Amino acid sequence: MSQSSNPESSAQPKQGFYCSIVFKSLILVLIILIVAIVPMSYRYYQSSYNYELNVLSARLEFIAERGSALIDAEAVHSLRIPGDKNTAEYREVLAALRRIKRNSGVDNAIIMRRRPDGSYGYVAAAHDGFQIGQDVQLHRIFPATYKATNDTWNKGEMMRSRLFGGKVGNREFDQFLQLNTPLKLGGKVVAILVLNKVANPVAEQVATNTFKLLRFTIILVALGLILFWVISSRMLRLIRNLTSAAEEVSRGNLDVTVPEKRSRDEVGRLATSFEGMIDGLKQRDFIRDTFGRYISKEIVDELLNSPDGLKLGGEVREVTFLVSDLRGFTALSSRLEPGEVIDVVNRFLEPMVDIITRHRGTVDEFQGDGILAFFGAPLAEPDDSARAVACAVEMQRALVEINEEQRRRGMPDLHMGIAINTGEVIVGNIGSEKRTKYGAMGTAINMAYRIESYTVSGQVLISMDTYEKMAEFVQVGDTQDLRFKGLDEPVRVYEVRGMTGPYACEMPEAAPEVFVDLASPVEVRMFAVEGKTVSDEAVAAVVERASENCLDVEAESPFERNENLMLRVGEEADVSDVYAKVVEADGNRLLLRFTSLPDDAKAYFERIRETAAQSSA
Repeated sequence: MSQSSNPESSAQPKQGFYCSIVFKSLILVLIILIVAIVPMSYRYYQSSYNYELNVLSARLEFIAERGSALIDAEAVHSLRIPGDKNTAEYREVLAALRRIKRNSGVDNAIIMRRRPDGSYGYVAAAHDGFQIGQDVQLHRIFPATYKATNDTWNKGEMMRSRLFGGKVGNREFDQFLQLNTPLKLGGKVVAILVLNKVANPVAEQVATNTFKLLRFTIILVALGLILFWVISSRMLRLIRNLTSAAEEVSRGNLDVTVPEKRSRDEVGRLATSFEGMIDGLKQRDFIRDTFGRYISKEIVDELLNSPDGLKLGGEVREVTFLVSDLRGFTALSSRLEPGEVIDVVNRFLEPMVDIITRHRGTVDEFQGDGILAFFGAPLAEPDDSARAVACAVEMQRALVEINEEQRRRGMPDLHMGIAINTGEVIVGNIGSEKRTKYGAMGTAINMAYRIESYTVSGQVLISMDTYEKMAEFVQVGDTQDLRFKGLDEPVRVYEVRGMTGPYACEMPEAAPEVFVDLASPVEVRMFAVEGKTVSDEAVAAVVERASENCLDVEAESPFERNENLMLRVGEEADVSDVYAKVVEADGNRLLLRFTSLPDDAKAYFERIRETAAQSSA
């Protein structure tokens, strides 16, 4: 016959109490209580101590007000040399000080006077040991007391009591409250009444009360821990926590609390496995939530299927940045209803985001009507720069269709400038545990924004770093050397005309500018614009020719190419200010391209062009 197995022999080794859930719970609760009680006791001590000091300070101020009335300022003013201690005036002043000390309980009442060199000397004190004119040693030990006394002398007002004392060098001094009151004669400060009160007894009494409260709290905590042990030993709290966490996960909530994974019991091992499962789900959800809307589905799938793709920590990468911005959109927004502004922005952004994701780019952020996208993160590819430029060209082509829809809706055209720059940056998760964003940081981003500020409507500018990455595929036109603040050397940029090879595309063909010679030149005043700041200095100019988007002007002073200007037409025209960029400069002869043209100004220039065209016909 076979023997029946012994349950005792097949059971797991019995775990010690120190490995049990109950023991760990007790330790955890004890730590929490200690962490809570110690700061609370300290805060109680500090608040009680500050309260007692405030009470003592208020008492000193009352004593000072009453005591200063007992002192004859004229008598004090007459005491100048040690020999004056034998005078009736000195005895009168000394009696007043001793009366103040005796009746109020202050530790000392002193009168001192400022000397011509700025130092202070004693005049009289409620206790013996001082001579008239003797140096105030206290000011040397505690320089802050000198400043407080000097402030009282200079301002002629009672100084609220302050706490001085403590350790100076190797010496330990009692802490004391000091209050200074000016003694005036004929409206002029002639001496300072100083009242001192040692504060150590206050601290000792508060400490005694705090320790009594702490002892009582410890007793209550001990009783609470015993009760907790009795109750928690009958309950499997961690099992219930894990069950609740599993239910939350089944409902799609991954922000659940997992028990400590370093425990050595069965529940601890289960918690470790459970936490690993949640981390994996969180990483996948993070990638889908962060990138799913702004990069292509292929990249998301590649991130999810690649072990390295889930490691989105900070790292240095070479990334190509694309920055776009609508010209004059701020002025346009001010003329539209809020709902219309949102409608225009959404109709603009939707196709632009589609184009970026189609070219395997990542949309980093929207800045109103602007877009920041990058190519080369989270996944780097050899043709990142080429795809970024091809993306910019397609965005400009898409804007043509958007403007057709704008005109069908009776809305003004949108005008976009795009800049592209390539450089090394730090990419990774930016933010906190509660809110994280995958983004980039570095000077290459700033350079992209700087270049974008020099673009005009319908233009794509790329930096030399980007151009060198894909020179064989890009067709460029105008080349410019831009100067930026903080940089010694100019930055060369190229205007994109199109792409060849696998990225073949062309910039939308812009209608030629048809200039009309104005029959009567229009006088304007021009103001340089630096960032968001408009210069106060006006430069007179005359508009001699005009087209739909440009003005040909003769200015009294020259401007550099790419400078931004604000134009103010003569008061008789009564139109809004116009913003433009210098696109060509030949001395004082300038060709300006509008960057913001309000409706009334647009109508004004259309009228003068029509008038000029009719007169020439």
